[in-house]
Amino acid sequence: MKSRRVTRSAGGKVPKNSTSSQSHRIGKAVGGALIVFACLWLGLLLLFRLGVIGGAAGLLLLPLPAHTPTATVSPLTAAGISLGRPTQAPALTQQQALLIASQLEPDAATQATKTSVRYVLLNYAGTHPSTAHAGFSNVAAWMIIYQQIPLAPGDPSADPTPFPQTHHDLYVFLDAHSGTELLAIWV
Repeated sequence: MKSRRVTRSAGGKVPKNSTSSQSHRIGKAVGGALIVFACLWLGLLLLFRLGVIGGAAGLLLLPLPAHTPTATVSPLTAAGISLGRPTQAPALTQQQALLIASQLEPDAATQATKTSVRYVLLNYAGTHPSTAHAGFSNVAAWMIIYQQIPLAPGDPSADPTPFPQTHHDLYVFLDAHSGTELLAIWV
């Protein structure tokens, strides 16, 4: 085995090898460049995520996951209902729709903590062949939502397990032209 002999100068210091010093400088330069590149890439990711740079820029190297809602499936979707945006004006006003719905569902109207109304296109693939639950396709409707209606407490002698929900919501759909009730769903 061959060993290197190191000679010391008069000050007792070992002279630096010029190839070792040069490789350290190159390593530092490459490391610095990688850090700068990583910071720039992270900055671009943040700008894309915050929406500062538009989606058509095409500079992103890795795809970002789409913003997906963490909430569960909406009760309307679970019931087979989808909503659209109508283009025509309704024959009934919002106030008329609220009045009709409160006459059809007086308990829900008086006990709900919050009531909201939306003019929508109703799509529902009916599950029953009867006319009361027939399917609807792009029917202009007023959707009245009665929220947080308190549930009556159950009879503990019949079922000792407590019900996990204390409130429920009611969705009432009225035909926007005639005012007739199309559908009512408790969730």
